[in-house]
Amino acid sequence: MMLMNGAGRGGRFALRGACRGIGPGPGPGVLRSVARRSKATAAVESVGADVPLAHRARRTTELSADGRTRVTTFPNGLRVASEAAAGHFAAVGVYVDAGSRYEDSATAGYAHLMDRLAFRNSEGFTSAESTAMIEKLGGSIMSSSSRECIMYQAAVFPHDVPTAVRLMADTTLRPTFLPGDVDELRASVPWEIQDVESKPDTFLPEKLHEVAFQTGTLGNPLLCPLPQLGAATPDSLMHYHRRWYRPERIVVAAIGVDHDELVRLCDGSGFADLAPAAAERAPGSAPPTAVASDAAAGPAAAANKSWLHSILGRAAGGGGPAGGGSGGKAVYTGGAWFDSKPSVDFTQVYLGFKSAGIDNEHGLYVYAVLQMLLGGGGSFSAGGPGKGMYSRLYTRVLNQHAWIESCVAFHHCYTDTGLFGIAASCKPPNEHALLDVMAAEIEAVAARRGRPAQRSMSRQAYASQEGPSQLEVRRAKNQLKSNLLMNLESRMVQLEDLGRQVQVSGHKVPAEAMVERIEAITADDISAAAAGLLESPATVLAQGHVDGIRRFHPKVVANRGIRL
Repeated sequence: MMLMNGAGRGGRFALRGACRGIGPGPGPGVLRSVARRSKATAAVESVGADVPLAHRARRTTELSADGRTRVTTFPNGLRVASEAAAGHFAAVGVYVDAGSRYEDSATAGYAHLMDRLAFRNSEGFTSAESTAMIEKLGGSIMSSSSRECIMYQAAVFPHDVPTAVRLMADTTLRPTFLPGDVDELRASVPWEIQDVESKPDTFLPEKLHEVAFQTGTLGNPLLCPLPQLGAATPDSLMHYHRRWYRPERIVVAAIGVDHDELVRLCDGSGFADLAPAAAERAPGSAPPTAVASDAAAGPAAAANKSWLHSILGRAAGGGGPAGGGSGGKAVYTGGAWFDSKPSVDFTQVYLGFKSAGIDNEHGLYVYAVLQMLLGGGGSFSAGGPGKGMYSRLYTRVLNQHAWIESCVAFHHCYTDTGLFGIAASCKPPNEHALLDVMAAEIEAVAARRGRPAQRSMSRQAYASQEGPSQLEVRRAKNQLKSNLLMNLESRMVQLEDLGRQVQVSGHKVPAEAMVERIEAITADDISAAAAGLLESPATVLAQGHVDGIRRFHPKVVANRGIRL
């Protein structure tokens, strides 16, 4: 299945996170994994009468105050979430708390292979039968893998929801990995890797993670390495599946589907019968409950722990991932990497720093606004002017330096940390000067906090070396709110928003609460966040004509007071 990509789908490559991708805006997923508990009274109602008595007696469902979102937790730990929404199509998804950050040397790239083997052979359907069912549905069915999630999603007509749930249940719970399917991957994945490596906009963000997190976790490769691909077998893939596809790590979400009906479908498809990990099973444990999006602190909230400690069981306390296994807390290291390619026309330069993860709720919103404030883009816009033309990287960089081809802010955000920075390109031999310009822009935003701005190596002076103005902050916040709300008009974005929020925090935060958080951000918050970036070691990447930047980058960043 195609790996969706925040930075462009053409590369069949995924870089997912709460804040993801490279671009003037944080993309559809900018805040969708953020969670905040708002105080409201939850109404409790029983699950529908058609659910088997043994299951019905052991679970309840709490309804959010606005009546839009319900989250039911099965006795085995699997969660079912739904949100009412009118429309001609319904959307259903399955979200598995697994991904490349949890992999080790024996399973490197297995999340990628799980994605590629989706909707093929299973206990209920052959590959040909699955293909025929998908074609008959006439909707949109896809799977994708990322660093922290493997997801399966479908948009179908409402009357086809039972078929879609059954199909996704079989491919997620009961796959059969045949030797022929694995051999097919051995033929196709090398081409996919070659395709990714040929495109700087997909390859360099992947390399950025590898250099920034050199101890593993978020630095693990998204795509299956060739040596590991050759060693993969049906048995090793099945062992990986049994380890990570456990009910406590799975969320089933739907938009535009009756909640009781969704629970019944999950019961009938085998989701309720999936056994939890033996080590996690607590004999005589209390009946589980379901948590609503606006649930106040109480028994149901306590059952799902505080929102900080519910970030997949990793973000707080330095523990392992939810349900055990490898992974652990990501450790940012920083570093430098240079790839000499004298034949290319442009040199690509990346400058990154450690930022906030989803466990830092306030910081996540601030960095999202900072990304919009810096903005940026390319020197040429096929769609005409107007997209981010008043952002700092346009007015202070692209409009001031004719030799810079592109300059854009990025933010990759994960449960326990983030990676913020600027990506730019230029014609040689200006790459070391480009690095200084990039560092100067982050430093200029931080100047409001008393950090003195250094003199730039560039020949042209900037219009201002002070922190962001109130007008800039207001514009950035409006752009972020607009981006967020417009993306939530999409049924598939709503679905992923619901599934990932419940997976990360156990409940759904409404868009109105996100807007309130964005509105509360001040210019001082943004400057403090920029200053915080400069306290971490830098991650510097360059591809193209790199002799100059390889030689001078220590001096350039040291001149800005930045560590390597």
